[in-house]
Amino acid sequence: MSEKTESISYLQAIAISVGAIIGWGAYVMPGDLFLPQSQLLGSSVAIIIGTLAIYMVARAYINLLTQTPENESGGIYWIEKYINRKHAYIYGWGVTIGYISIIALNISAVALLLRYLLPSGLQLGYLYTIAGWEVYASEVSLCSAAIILFSYINLKGVRVGAKIQLYIALFMILSVTALFFASLWMTPTTQAFLPTDMSSGSITSLAWLPILAVMPWAYVGFETTPQISKAISDSKTKTKSIILISLIAGVLFYFLINYFTALNMSFDYQAIKDSHWATGEGIDNRIGSVGIWLLSIAMIGSIMSGINGFILSSVKLLESMGDTSLLPSIFTDKHNQFSKQKTVILICLVCLLSPWLGRNYLLDIVTMASLGITVGFAYVTTADLINERKKKQAGLLNYLSVFISMVFISLLLLPFSPAALSFNAYVLLGFFILLGAIGYKKIAVNPNVN
Repeated sequence: MSEKTESISYLQAIAISVGAIIGWGAYVMPGDLFLPQSQLLGSSVAIIIGTLAIYMVARAYINLLTQTPENESGGIYWIEKYINRKHAYIYGWGVTIGYISIIALNISAVALLLRYLLPSGLQLGYLYTIAGWEVYASEVSLCSAAIILFSYINLKGVRVGAKIQLYIALFMILSVTALFFASLWMTPTTQAFLPTDMSSGSITSLAWLPILAVMPWAYVGFETTPQISKAISDSKTKTKSIILISLIAGVLFYFLINYFTALNMSFDYQAIKDSHWATGEGIDNRIGSVGIWLLSIAMIGSIMSGINGFILSSVKLLESMGDTSLLPSIFTDKHNQFSKQKTVILICLVCLLSPWLGRNYLLDIVTMASLGITVGFAYVTTADLINERKKKQAGLLNYLSVFISMVFISLLLLPFSPAALSFNAYVLLGFFILLGAIGYKKIAVNPNVN
């Protein structure tokens, strides 16, 4: 069966989107950012505001999906139709870099989880230290095996990858739900289920702004839906519910994990700040080894779903670029047609570099990639606004979605922003812009338009 005739079921499409949203960060950010930055009340408000802002952006995706022909995927098609070909290339290049970078970060989370779960004696073959992170041959081997496995799965076809994604997502949902109820059950009767000092200072001080800034990265998974929309077997009009369901699932997951992290650490925000992994430490203290292994299952499921979902979506996005002759020859076969085999192998080779870089440099890659994703938001909301203006139906919400996208971009670029890109991230950004410019120049010189 050819790739173009393969299809993804409605439930599998939901699993891809939800699995891409609930990555490793859902288990790390509560202890690293949410609770230390703004405590339970402030972080909860930030999650709500961030989710509403992302929903305003998602409205543009939903609106355009309902107007997309059955034989087309969103994203590239929208930007080329409503803006122009050059901007379609910029959109595709930026979002692809974002997807691949998130694959790399999910791979690095395998090493982080291993260090918490397994004795240090299993860190075999010390190689070197980079930016304060010790690199071991054993961890590099395991991370490399993970990316090779999921690359192989996606070479077998989109249907195989989507089916595995559904099973992984189910394991992940069941594990997190069990952890939530176990945390409630094991909480001593002497401890309140909410902090006694829910101070409004965590809101009025705007300490939650750094949390708001990472919301595009936290919810980027919904952006995968337009890339796979052509492969979804159900009617295009149903795909809008995939985005809504994934956003609802995302906010529930972030709320649950943020809450039981605070609960299990007895709302001691200084202890949370001092902990290397507050979510894991809280589960270990409150529930014990059973809880830790249950958390590990959930986190492994999230890591695998992130790797698998973004490989699948990256391939579909690049395929859309190939359909409109917007791909450099490195992604095409001898007939200048999109080559899935070459594309998956190239993604695999790029991601195989990530375990060798250590974890600390990868955070710079992710902040750089976040800019690519937010630029993608800006392009899609602008395309939707242009479409609605042509129909003389543009309203305040259409303009608001563009404005929100620009705010997210500003939070990453303005030097005084708490989420501003680091110097290393700017260097990486410049490198990928240069690569993208070289690729576009070759396409523009000889555009083999179908």
